[in-house]
Amino acid sequence: MGVYSDCLKDEVRLEYMRPEQAAAAKERFPYIYVPFGSIEWHGYQNVVGLDALKAHEQLVGLAVRAGGVVYPPVYFGTGGGHKEYPSSFMVDMEPMTRIVTNLLDGFERDGYRKAILVSGHYPNHADFIKGGIEAYKSAGGKMDALAIAEVHAPGVLGDHAAKHETSYMLYLHPETVDMQRLTTEPQDDIGPPDERLNWMGDEYEGHPCYGLVGIDPRTHATADCGKEFTDGFVAFLEQWLAGDLSEDEISS
Repeated sequence: MGVYSDCLKDEVRLEYMRPEQAAAAKERFPYIYVPFGSIEWHGYQNVVGLDALKAHEQLVGLAVRAGGVVYPPVYFGTGGGHKEYPSSFMVDMEPMTRIVTNLLDGFERDGYRKAILVSGHYPNHADFIKGGIEAYKSAGGKMDALAIAEVHAPGVLGDHAAKHETSYMLYLHPETVDMQRLTTEPQDDIGPPDERLNWMGDEYEGHPCYGLVGIDPRTHATADCGKEFTDGFVAFLEQWLAGDLSEDEISS
């Protein structure tokens, strides 16, 4: 389910492909994309798998536009400060670094030439994805590999389950968002459209925005916002695939 996945003419999701389909897609465009996320609290209005679902659908959109194959979502996250929340499960960095390196080794062995690893859960980027790529390169890996989160693309914004991530999901996976969960009282404390707030403290438990960090989604999250930033992120990844970006433009 998703804004791109629901309209596929040719399958790009690796888990749904037979070997010959994957081989044909790889022959045309030897690119593979991996979405990393977490299972954690993303507010009352969002599903707990938001990070990986978001990144996966963004990458399906990239594959539709630029070719390539999308690896299944990796639902492991590190850090982020939400470990004590309900349905929030974090893992250690070290084994995840090895998993990234193992995956890259396998992709190169299978004939891929470029890989994009997207951190839908932002801490994954620094905690283990960049380290996994560095270990792969240090061991002689030849494939071009990019570690990135959407917020590293120019003009693309993010947060934790507030305006921006809720907007992404309203565009990418609207069936997963229940904005009615945010209409409970109080409603007299909704901030202006540019005010970032932190509702992670225990004192906010039971508040409609409990556990969120960012701009209040109650009146500011929209599918149009999600589409704008998704389009910007996908366009930036297309530029990287085409080799049109300098090192300064892709450093993150």
